Amino acid sequence: MKKPNSVDLVSQFYKENIDFKRIEQARASRTQVTSGLEPYTGVWGNAQKKHLLNRVLTGYSNKHLADLNNLSLQKSLDLIFTPEKQPSVPVNDYDHEITKEETEKQLHFYVEPGKEYVFAPEPNNGSPWPRHQSHDAWLFRNMVQQSTSIHWRMVFFLHNLLAAGKGSVKMMYQHYITLFNTSFESYKTTIYKITLDPMMLDYLNLQHSQKHNPDENYARELQELFTVGKGPKSQFTEEDVSEMARLLVGWQFSYDSIKKTGPIANIFNEWNHDTEDKKFSAFYGNRVIKGRKGQDGKKELDEAIDMLFNTSECALYLCRRLYQFFCYPIITDTVEKNVIVPMADLLRKNNYELKVPLRALLGSAHFYDNSFYNSMIKSPLEFMFGFYKEFDMNLLNSTPGGDIPKRFSDPLTANFYKFRNLQWEMSNIGLNYTDPPSVSGWPAYYQAPVYDLFWINSDTIAKRSNSGNGIARWGAGIGSGDTKGWVHLQLDKIKFVSLLKSPDNIDLVIDETVEKLMSAPISAKSKARIKASVLGGNAPSYYTQLYQSHMSKQTEETRSILSNRLENLFSALFQMGEIHLF
Repeated sequence: MKKPNSVDLVSQFYKENIDFKRIEQARASRTQVTSGLEPYTGVWGNAQKKHLLNRVLTGYSNKHLADLNNLSLQKSLDLIFTPEKQPSVPVNDYDHEITKEETEKQLHFYVEPGKEYVFAPEPNNGSPWPRHQSHDAWLFRNMVQQSTSIHWRMVFFLHNLLAAGKGSVKMMYQHYITLFNTSFESYKTTIYKITLDPMMLDYLNLQHSQKHNPDENYARELQELFTVGKGPKSQFTEEDVSEMARLLVGWQFSYDSIKKTGPIANIFNEWNHDTEDKKFSAFYGNRVIKGRKGQDGKKELDEAIDMLFNTSECALYLCRRLYQFFCYPIITDTVEKNVIVPMADLLRKNNYELKVPLRALLGSAHFYDNSFYNSMIKSPLEFMFGFYKEFDMNLLNSTPGGDIPKRFSDPLTANFYKFRNLQWEMSNIGLNYTDPPSVSGWPAYYQAPVYDLFWINSDTIAKRSNSGNGIARWGAGIGSGDTKGWVHLQLDKIKFVSLLKSPDNIDLVIDETVEKLMSAPISAKSKARIKASVLGGNAPSYYTQLYQSHMSKQTEETRSILSNRLENLFSALFQMGEIHLF
C-alpha cells in the first residue's frame, strides 16, 4: 500500500485561471443574512436536521437523522453535544504487513499482535510504516463510527486550527488524544496542553529553541493563528513575538522517554530558560511578565496564556474560526455585529469553552437561514466518510477463483484493512488528514476569497468522480488475495435498496435514495437520466420483476444482474455535482 501524496490545492486552483472578481461578486451578491443568535423557532423538519447534522459530523449518514426522530431542536443539541466515550487504545492489527524480523531489521521495536503499541519504545525515533497506517485506520474508524455527536468534528476543527503533523506514532497518538480530551474543556486548557504537546514542540521548533537564540516559530503562531489572529485589530508586534519566544524557551520533551516504554514526557529545562523579565506591547496592556528562576519559570506560561486571552480580539478571532468552519466562510460586517460579537461575549463569560458559543450558533435563527443550506463544498473527509457510514460492505475478490485471505475478516485485523486506505483516498483529492499542508491548516478554511472552493479543481473533480464511480461499482480496494486477484469492500447495494419503503418501484427507489444520500435536490431531468441507465432500455416493470424474482429466490445470477443494474444508479448519484454539497 503506497504512502499518500500531498496535493497542493492552492497552486492547482490558480492553474485554472479563475476570475477571482467573479467569485467575490457572486458571493457578495448572496442575500445578506441579518438574523443573529436569537433562538430558531421555525420549522424543524428533515431539511433543518440534515443541515445541522452535515455541519457537526465527520460525514453525514441517514442513521444520524434517525437519531433525531421525535427530538426538538434543543434536545437534538443536547444529544449532539454529548461527549463520545474515550476511544480504546490502538493495538497491533498490522502484523501481516511486516514481520518481526523486518521490524527489528529497521531498528524498530516489535509489538506482538493484539498488544497496544502507542507507548512502545521508538528506539529509531519512529515506527514501521504499517504502524503509522494502523494509527490512521484507528483514527478514521473512530470518526466513521462516531455517535451522533459533534465530538470528532471538534477534533477536526482543533486539528485544523492548531495544525501539526509529521510526528512519530507516539507523538501522533498523544496529539490526537489531547485534542479529543480537551474538545469540551476551556480552550485555554487546550492551548496550555498543545504548547507542551510533543508533536507541536517538534513541529514548530520549540524543542530546539535556546535561550541565547530563541526560536520564534511557535511564539508567532501561538498569537497569529492560535489565539488573537492577524486581523486589523490584532496589533501584536514583532517585539511581542520575540518576548514570547524568550518566555517559552526551556519547554521540551525528553528524548529518553521516546526510547522507553510509556508516553513522551515533558520537561522544563531551567538551565535553558531566560530568567529576565518579558515586556509586551500596548496591545497586551504593556504587560510585564516577571522572569523566574528554577522550576518557577514554568509559571510564566500560565501568565502568558492569561495575557493572550485577556485581549478582546482573542474571543472574536476564535468565534470567527468557529463560524467559518461550522456555518459559512464569508463574514460580513453584519455577521460580525449580529453573530460574532455576541458569540465572543458568550465565550468570555464561559471560561473560553468553545462549545458554549458554538451551541448558541447551531441553535440560532441565523444558522437555519435557507441560504446556508448546501452552501459549502464537502472536504474529502465528508465526501469519503459518507460512503463508509451509509452502506454495509461485503468482501469480494474481483478475479474469478481469487481468494479472500482471513486477515481481511479476522476481528483483530479487519478494521486495519477496512480503514487504512481512507488516508490515500482523501489525500488523492486534497486532504492528507495527519499531515496538514502548513501550520495554517487547509486553505479551504481560512483563505479568502476562495475558501471551500479550493477543494474543487479540474484535477480533484475528476478524481472525485472516479472515486464515486469506483466505490459504486467495485467498492474500496483493500489488498491482494493470497493466490490471485484483488479484494474489495463492496457496497451492499441490494441490502440498501431492500430497506427502502418501496424497493421494487424504480421511481420510488430513485426518490428515496436521493433523499437518503443527497442533501441538495436533483432535477427531474437528472432523475430521468438515472432511471434510463438503470433500466437499460427496458420498461419499469423489468426492474420490478428483477427485484421480486431475486428476493423470492436468491441466486448468484439474479444477484449479479440486480447488482449491476443498481451500480448504474449509485454510480450516477456519486458522480453528480450535488453529492459534493453540504
